[in-house]
Amino acid sequence: MSVAYGTITGIGQQERDTSGGSRGGAIVGGLVGLASGSGKSRSNRALRTLGGGAVGSAAGRTMARGTDTVYTVSLIDGGTVRIIMDGGNFRSGDCVSVERGGNSNNMRRVSSEFCTSNSRIPAQYKGEHRREADECAQATQRLLNAQTDDEIRNAQTIMNILCED
Repeated sequence: MSVAYGTITGIGQQERDTSGGSRGGAIVGGLVGLASGSGKSRSNRALRTLGGGAVGSAAGRTMARGTDTVYTVSLIDGGTVRIIMDGGNFRSGDCVSVERGGNSNNMRRVSSEFCTSNSRIPAQYKGEHRREADECAQATQRLLNAQTDDEIRNAQTIMNILCED
């Protein structure tokens, strides 16, 4: 996990990509429809599978629908990054740490000293941010690997504790 520091220079909204939600919902819905047709005629199973797929697809689109917040961050070491999050309580001008690596990104508000006097910040404090970023990435991976409802709820709670600002 790498950690960079910068200042939020822009905040916008974008529609959430719903294509993955509809496909996943259709697959799950189709399986449920197929299972509910167990012991029925072949045509009954086919109709239930198609119906379940359509309902699941619509449910997936509805669950995935919405907007994400797009933060533009001007990094102190040069360059700009865009971080897309489903929420957050950040404002333009906030100094943030941007955590990037693996299949996850995160952003946290930090003291303005990290943006205005970064070269004078002792390495141990920057190291603490890298440790927190690694813990967040591990928690995110745990959530992605969760299988059961309980595992998902527990992993979500841990991720919220370790990743939120």
